Amino acid sequence: MEPWERIAELREQISRHNQLYYEKDAPEISDFEYDALIRELQQLEDQYPLLADPGSPSRKVGGRASERFAKVEHRNVMLSLANAFSREEIEDFCERVARATEEAGGTAEYVVEQKIDGLSVSVEYRNGELFRASTRGDGVVGEDITPNIIHVEGLPLRIDPDIRYLEVRGEVYMPNDAFFRLNDMALIRGEKIFSNPRNAAAGSLRQLDPSVTASRKLNIFVFNVQEILGRTFETHSESLRFLSDLGFNASPGYREARTPDEVWAAIEAIAESREFLPYGIDGAVVKLNALSLRDRIGRTSKSPRWAIAYKYPPEEKQTEIERIDIQVGRTGKLTPVAILQPVRIAGSTVSRATLNNEDYIREKDIRAGDLVVVRKAGDVIPEVVSVVPGSRKSGSEPFSMPSVCPSCGAPVVREEGEAASRCTGPDCPAQLFRNILHFVSKDAFDIDGIGPAIIETLLNRGLIRSVADIFSLREKERELLELERMGEASVRNLLAAIDEAGDRPMERIIVALGIRNVGVVAARTLAERFSSIREIMNADEDTLAALPDFGRITARSVVDYFALPQTARLLDTLETRGVRLDRKRISAAGTGVLAGKTFVLTGTLPSMSRDEASELILRHGGKVSSSVSAKTDFVLAGEQAGSKLTKAQSLGVAIIDSDELMRILSVSPTGNGEST
Repeated sequence: MEPWERIAELREQISRHNQLYYEKDAPEISDFEYDALIRELQQLEDQYPLLADPGSPSRKVGGRASERFAKVEHRNVMLSLANAFSREEIEDFCERVARATEEAGGTAEYVVEQKIDGLSVSVEYRNGELFRASTRGDGVVGEDITPNIIHVEGLPLRIDPDIRYLEVRGEVYMPNDAFFRLNDMALIRGEKIFSNPRNAAAGSLRQLDPSVTASRKLNIFVFNVQEILGRTFETHSESLRFLSDLGFNASPGYREARTPDEVWAAIEAIAESREFLPYGIDGAVVKLNALSLRDRIGRTSKSPRWAIAYKYPPEEKQTEIERIDIQVGRTGKLTPVAILQPVRIAGSTVSRATLNNEDYIREKDIRAGDLVVVRKAGDVIPEVVSVVPGSRKSGSEPFSMPSVCPSCGAPVVREEGEAASRCTGPDCPAQLFRNILHFVSKDAFDIDGIGPAIIETLLNRGLIRSVADIFSLREKERELLELERMGEASVRNLLAAIDEAGDRPMERIIVALGIRNVGVVAARTLAERFSSIREIMNADEDTLAALPDFGRITARSVVDYFALPQTARLLDTLETRGVRLDRKRISAAGTGVLAGKTFVLTGTLPSMSRDEASELILRHGGKVSSSVSAKTDFVLAGEQAGSKLTKAQSLGVAIIDSDELMRILSVSPTGNGEST
């Protein structure tokens, strides 16, 4: 490949990874791999200066500000740091800084800090009051995240009122324990999990709903005074002590150094502390301590010349895969897990590593018995990097995903376009917690009083072993009364809610069954077309595919679900325990304020789920469709709306947001349908 071709390829790759990392909080490669791409591009651009481009990602900071947030033009440009990967590069940096300071009549001294793995932010105070916070964005323009930053721990909302203006820069991060709790709950709810704490912190801080940010337990370390009026400092370390006195979590564990050897010793000391820290760091930052000399040394278009980041390489070890197990998650997803000969990495012993999915294993050709290279992604999650070449034992067999669930024996499916394989069992023990949570949810049986904590307790005590057992709890009233925090009134209310739920209309029961690709709208369509769930059970694929807004994929999901023996047993049990499978809802069609109006929903709505919005529309007499046509009256669009929005614009269909829907209905934002 010619140099100019490789440069063009690298610029395209890096720009794409910048968008994934900075704008979507969903990187596909590790920081180490990204840094290697940047490094290669910089070397090629230095070698071929005629191919240099001011717009190259090697010379620009981060990504663009998102359109979801108000833009903030930074009063002080937020630069990124140049990276070093060896002791020699650190020594070269120190020598350059020392020469520049000597020419300016000073002596080079340094501060070495932890490089927190989070999201860079600017926070501004006016007359002692926090008035604005913003992300870095492209360094010149960022995103206004003020409503969210107030929910970040370690950041005072008020400081000394005599300080007329102060701008500080910090790194918002998610502690490791909060990260693991967040992913645990995501698994329970069937949501996407975060790959590392940095992505979790960035995604949490850039939420449109500040209450989501508040629930994520974010923290911040402030590491720089960008600007202050009425106060001066001689050194960076003095400014850090000042910030600490004001109540900030100032850069923790920083060290002062005078020589390159002392700088390197500080970098190594920080590295040794990594395994004991409750948060992630991915390197150390070396800064010139004398503030007055920084302007003399200057900056590039992207980075200051008076600071550099040393990036720790991920620690990698070799070990053998003893076997590959299949773990069935609470969403039904089958995840291959490598059971390893125990090996110590980054301060802890690793004996298991996720293999993600079947494609990941095939791409790397990972097999049981292989000698593999293992590391911790983001120093947190163990992962298999590669198979050691030439180490494979004779007779090893390629991995294949099982065709039936190892937990319940139901068929395993992998739908077109998806990487994950899933269990189809409606009563799979591995999915029981999540299935029950869905079974009792608002759109399903809507049983008040049964939340995650109660479900966990009921499962641990053996009081329920399937979703249908919810309707047998009246027979276990005495056992319920013995549970912690379950007094007589609580038990009485819970049992009354269960009794009431047994008479829910058909579409609610269909939703509760959790049939793949069948949500509130499809469930309503089935309930309107068939007289009972038993009749749906006997319908063929062609009949189902012909239903409005259905199609072949949804029809196949319904047929496959009702063909399972587990489904038949579940329906029998529900009927035995008093649940009606044929109750029709009294239709609101033609009677509400939305009568005769057809809606299509697209994107993520800020104040409710799409299922909740659909239910609200249906309750007020409207119709919800899955595709946009000339007959569509409104497209209800949220964030990240896709092709449906584009088609609506081309057809001239009215586009509204959830606030406009509420104004049409004159109801409260909770979507409860009550007039104001």
